Amino acid sequence: MVAAVVVLFNPEVDVAVNITSYIDCVEKVYIIDNSKVSNESLFEALPFKHKLKYVFNNGNLGIAKALNTGCEFAIQEKMHWVLTMDQDSKFLNLNVAVLTQILKKEGSRVVLYYPNYLIDGIVYDKYIKENDKPIVVMTSGNFINLNAYQSLAGFEDKLFIDYVDIDYCLKLKAAGYEIALLPNATLIHELGNSKHVTFLFMKAIVTNHSSLRRYYITRNRLYCSKKYKTVSAVFNKTEKRVFLNDIFKILLFEEDKISKLRSILDGYLDYRNNKFGMFNQ
Repeated sequence: MVAAVVVLFNPEVDVAVNITSYIDCVEKVYIIDNSKVSNESLFEALPFKHKLKYVFNNGNLGIAKALNTGCEFAIQEKMHWVLTMDQDSKFLNLNVAVLTQILKKEGSRVVLYYPNYLIDGIVYDKYIKENDKPIVVMTSGNFINLNAYQSLAGFEDKLFIDYVDIDYCLKLKAAGYEIALLPNATLIHELGNSKHVTFLFMKAIVTNHSSLRRYYITRNRLYCSKKYKTVSAVFNKTEKRVFLNDIFKILLFEEDKISKLRSILDGYLDYRNNKFGMFNQ
């Protein structure tokens, strides 16, 4: 049996439309809302409301906590797999027959299946790879095995947001599990205020993350790099390069440069002081 968990934070009204892109593939959808104001009314008139369970957190508890909440509900209701979704993601195609056949495989070390990601109309291919296979993937659109989830104690609550997906993937790798591409599945995914830029004949994605997100990215990046230092040399080498590239792109292309650089410093200092969870501004 397969369920879905979608995490909300001040969602747009089209979140219900996004859910329709995968509702037929799951038994139930656990909607975990991290907003300050309830959004339950967005789902009241849906024809598939009987398949939804809405949970209002009355504030932002972080994406990791929200995902864990949804997964725990799924475990209680005897689900075997969970589809993890962002509120602004939707499937362009998802073959139910193929999905069912794959998830029923016995004895496989593959405990996470990820889709092809379509971002701004472009197929995403910027994965960190080993042996030509991605070792970390984004949260949205993943089918995760709940037996493996339980054995590894789920998602890391203290990260709050950012690198929650990376931490989980590397935790799977450290335990000897594998991740694999789900055939015939394409997810339309948003990267916030990202845009494509060209500099000296090189193309890059500028994410335009807020100062607060820069704090979380920096703190949690350093945490994961240290935690999985012996798990993947490729990951650590790539993260050092990406960290420098991020600073480079902030200086060249983004606004609020000083604020973002200060947040990066705050993230570094809190990492050094072992301070995690929500950032207290």
